[in-house]
Order: sequence, then structure tokens, then C-alpha cells
Amino acid sequence: MATVIVIPKLGLTMTEGRVGRWLKRPGETVQAGEPVLEVETEKLTVEVEAPASGILAHVLAEEGTTLPVAAPVAVIAEPGEELDLSAILPASSSPATSRPATGSTGAPVTLSREAVPASEIRATPAARKLARDHGIDLARVPGTGPAGRITAEDVERYLASRTAAPWPRGEPVRFRSDGYALAGELFLPTDISRPAPGIVLCTGIQSIKELGMPLLAQAFAQAGYAALVFDYRGFGASEGDRGRLLPFERVRDARAALTLLETHPAVDPSHLAIVGLSMGGAHALSVSAVDERVRACVAIAPVTNGRRWLRSLRAEWEWRTFLEELARDRRERIQRETPRRVPLSTIMPPDPETQVTLRELAKRMPDLPVDPDVTLDSAEAILEYEPEREVERIAPRPVLFVHGRQDVLVAPDESLAAFERAREPKRLVLLDGMGHFNWLNPQHPVFARVLAEATAWLQRWLAAESS
Repeated sequence: MATVIVIPKLGLTMTEGRVGRWLKRPGETVQAGEPVLEVETEKLTVEVEAPASGILAHVLAEEGTTLPVAAPVAVIAEPGEELDLSAILPASSSPATSRPATGSTGAPVTLSREAVPASEIRATPAARKLARDHGIDLARVPGTGPAGRITAEDVERYLASRTAAPWPRGEPVRFRSDGYALAGELFLPTDISRPAPGIVLCTGIQSIKELGMPLLAQAFAQAGYAALVFDYRGFGASEGDRGRLLPFERVRDARAALTLLETHPAVDPSHLAIVGLSMGGAHALSVSAVDERVRACVAIAPVTNGRRWLRSLRAEWEWRTFLEELARDRRERIQRETPRRVPLSTIMPPDPETQVTLRELAKRMPDLPVDPDVTLDSAEAILEYEPEREVERIAPRPVLFVHGRQDVLVAPDESLAAFERAREPKRLVLLDGMGHFNWLNPQHPVFARVLAEATAWLQRWLAAESS
């Protein structure tokens, strides 16, 4: 027998409520007493529990909809039950806005990667707070509660397991960029008797701080710098629309990270630098061009022209097909409610070395999203991104380019083109034996070379700045 879920009356004066977030999707099984959605009022947010067990057959209200008390918002049915919504709902309720699930009346819903927002994570409020306090991406935490819901105990177990992570850990920090809370880790030098120079490290296109950044941050901390790594908005443990890979937003995130360092008591605000790897190297250049708080910049294997870079990864027929797909998505986007999502590898086809590196990393850390879903319109934003046009604005502040001669994912031409445009003081270092990822290992000889070049450059120019 079908059961209707309605907007509850949460107080004597309450007349309406706002559908905040659906915790279950059409077609999913629900248990009596299990939270199904969040309803917001002016004063509080509450979880509405399922009044009966069954299948969430119809969702009648989209997130953000405001409805009067007792208005129907969903229908729970028994498995295989045929529903006549006109007989179940009040005459004033329109089923036309519902999303029917497979097995109910109406067209079936295909729950593809594109249709399921990555932000729909079922977790208790206590689990969300604990994850937020420790900078944890809840998408990585296995849930053991009803229907896979994440509990505080699940987060605690995940915290305990992080000690075995194959990379260093810094002090968890959180800061805001355009209203979004970003998750970061701060690595401080051993001697903090006086404020240290600060470095913001910008990770690459995968967007999460764990990919190479902690190794670099630890090395910089050992050299006497305070080094901050962070997840960009919409990725990892940071807030934001999931999968939006827009360069101008990431530049704003990096500038917010600079502000965090600028205001930290262990950091000298007059001695700030920025270091970026791959796409993060592009962002380091863009930030340095517009933010004079950056006193020195280091770009490691940077992408300096998005269109040239994406073109270099494809044969001619693949390039034309790719552009046609973007054009089709652009036309469809004006009618689509949610952006189309694709694996990152659809936009950035990895070379064999990168495939091996990411595959091995995924084996060691299966909860690390090495090929995250991103919005397809992100590709258009990358095509239009040209940091090389901005590099001449960095002077008179210094910029160092470091690139591997064997890098076939981001060719050395990217650094060469930007170096030609940059003004003094500048330096370009091309290293033999350095691919895109192979050197990110403290035992690899190129790792020491990259660190030696970067720290020498920073020490030279930050020291000159102080004198």
C-alpha cells in the first residue's frame, strides 16, 4: 500500500517548509524510520524519516522548493506496486513534477553517473561535523549505517586508517573562498620561534591535495617554509559544486589560501610564494600575475595554453570529434537542469606513464579519486585558459619554470612558450629523466633536483626581498 510523505509541521507558527536536500533517490529502497530528505525552516533544518518501508517511487518536489505544511513531497510504494497518483494525492497536488522510478507508472529513470550528483552523500549530522573538522571527504568513507549511511563511528575508523596513508600529513585547516569552506593541510617547519616564509602549493587537474602535494610540502617545511596544500572547491573534502573544473575559480581559491597564510601567526606575511604542479603550475602563474602578495613563483610542468595542451593529447580525428562533442553539449546545456559529467580522462587522456602511476596509486589507496567525474563544460573553460598571456605581468617579481624533457603529458613546449613571454627575473630548467609523475618519489634523483632548484630560487629572492 502506498504511503505519502508530507512537509511536517515543526512548530505552532510554521506554515511552510523548504525541501533542502533529498537523502534518497527515486527507485531506492527505504526503511521505516530512515531519513529520506531534509526540510528547512527559518530557524532549523530537520531530517524527515520514512513513515513506512518500501520503494521511493515518486519524488514530487525538487530541492529548493518551498511548500505549505502537509503538502505531499514523495510517495513510498511496495515493490512492484502499480500506482495511480490521482487517487493517492489531494486534488490540488500535481504529479506532473514527479520523477517516477522503474517499476512505477510513467517512464523509467536511468540512474547514470551523470544523473546522480556526487554531493548526495548520506551521513549523520555528527559524521558531517567530524568530517568537516578533520578535512575529510565523506565520499571516501564507507558507511555502515542503514542503507549505507555514514555514521560518526565510520568517520572515526577512517581517521584511524589515515595514519597508514603513503604520504605525509599536515595540520588540518579550513578556510573560505567565495563562501565555500576549503579543506587544507599546513606543514610547519620544526623551528617556529619566529614567523617563517609561506608557500601555497597548487595541485594539478585531479584537484585533490594528496596527489604529490604532501611530499613537496613536507620537503619545503624541512627547508624552513610553512607550506599549505588544499583541495579546490568542489573536490576532495572542500565544499562547492562537485566536479566544476573552472580555472578562474581555482585562481580565487589559491588567492584565498594566500590570505590564510598571510593571517597565520606562524607565517611572515611579507614573504609569501606560490608553487604549482601541472595545471596547478598554470594557476600559480595566473595568481602571481594579479596578486602582488606573491614575492616569488615556481611553476613545475605548467599548462600555459589550454587549447594547445588539449590539442596535443589527440590525433586530428580525435580533436575534431572532441570539439563536436563540446559544441553538442553547449547546445544541450541551455535545456538541461544539471551539467553533464564525464570522467576526467575524457577531457585529459592520460599518457601510458600517467596511466601506470594513477593505476598503482588507486591500488594502494582505492578510495582516492584519481579519475574524478567533472562537468563537461569544464573542457571549454580549459580551452579558453591562457596563463602564458599573463606571465609578463609577474615582473619584477621572479618566476621559475621547471619541466621534464621526457614529459609527454604536458610537453616542455608549454614552459618554453611562457618563458619566452615572461620578463626578468626568470629562469627555465629542463631536466633529463623527468616525466610528468615519475619523479614524485623522494627516492627518485629528479625529486631532489626539483626541490633543490625550487628552494634555491625561493631562498635567493625571498632573502633579497627581506634585505
